Amino acid sequence: MMVKKDDIGLNAGEIWNLLYVKGALSIKKIGEFTHFREMLIYMSLGWLSRENKVHFFEKDGTTYVALNQSTPEVYY
Repeated sequence: MMVKKDDIGLNAGEIWNLLYVKGALSIKKIGEFTHFREMLIYMSLGWLSRENKVHFFEKDGTTYVALNQSTPEVYY
């Protein structure tokens, strides 16, 4: 299956909104909420990371993703 750049951007927006509503989540939880394939989650998180919208941290051996505090806009 071919992944288009627009799809990555749209899915990045969905993940951003999910993190905005739910707060920090593990990558596994992001997959459970979105039902995105793992590869698409990582691509979308890369997109958000490149835009400095998210940061990653580890807790109890699990990687979590959270929004950066300096992100005022909302994706629609």
